[in-house]
Amino acid sequence: MPRRHSDQRSDRERSEILNRYAQRLVHRGGERELHWYRRAAQADPSWAAPWFNLGLAHKYRGEWAESLQANRAALERQGDHAGACWNLGIAATALSDWSSAREAWRKYGVGLPEGEGPIEAELGAVALRIDLDGSGEVVWGTRIDPARARILNVPLPDSGHRYHDIVLHDGAVQGTRKLQGHEYPVFNALGLWQASAYATYEALIETAAPDTLAALVERVRESGGQVEDWTHTVRYLCQACSEAEQEHEHPQEPAAHTRFHLGIAATDAARLRGVLDDWLSAHPQARLLEFSRAFPADVTP
Repeated sequence: MPRRHSDQRSDRERSEILNRYAQRLVHRGGERELHWYRRAAQADPSWAAPWFNLGLAHKYRGEWAESLQANRAALERQGDHAGACWNLGIAATALSDWSSAREAWRKYGVGLPEGEGPIEAELGAVALRIDLDGSGEVVWGTRIDPARARILNVPLPDSGHRYHDIVLHDGAVQGTRKLQGHEYPVFNALGLWQASAYATYEALIETAAPDTLAALVERVRESGGQVEDWTHTVRYLCQACSEAEQEHEHPQEPAAHTRFHLGIAATDAARLRGVLDDWLSAHPQARLLEFSRAFPADVTP
């Protein structure tokens, strides 16, 4: 805890000491960080910083009502605090408090379509880091509004996410990814906002004619699903590369040429199995070695 001194300090100086002490507790978890931010806020009731930091701590704990309240308090003390404004928007979105979310985004300067309910802005492509405690998997999505995005890949099952999940994401850029020559920011997911109706299935297929997989992909998509060739699209990066703008070289394992590990998103297992059987009948040189449901639909991680 902060040392006591007999000299006289201003309210701001005392608050700064307590605020710095709370910041040193960030990685320890528990309630102590929150306690000392509250003490810092009490020491100088006019200072926005401890309220912003309190809102930040609640954000990363997924305590959205508390985060909204703290960021609103920061803005009451400093109306142009951009970080508090953005985090208020995230917290309000998590709570489906659309009037507060719209107020925050407009105050920040984000142009939004007119309306009063849920925001459907379609802000373009984005890369999302969805498995922060595991592999740090990054997938592509499309932004619905400044704090939500819909996943467009078929994520690995261990990520706890699936195709078309809507995730809440942070506003701090954590690296970049390139797609078709364009560079996009990577944002860390903060949690599942809405689970999709798609389950994730795994299929291990052996074929000496990999070009025929294009026909399978087309059949699955025509049935309303999606396919990801995890054999070739999954690439493992070190943390430094994953969170940086440029990557350094990593040795790559040679790709298999006859066995393909597919992730398939579908809403109807029987229909998907029928699509697979039809494709196998049309391509007798191919074999389905393994098939299973890897992650169910509509389950919150």
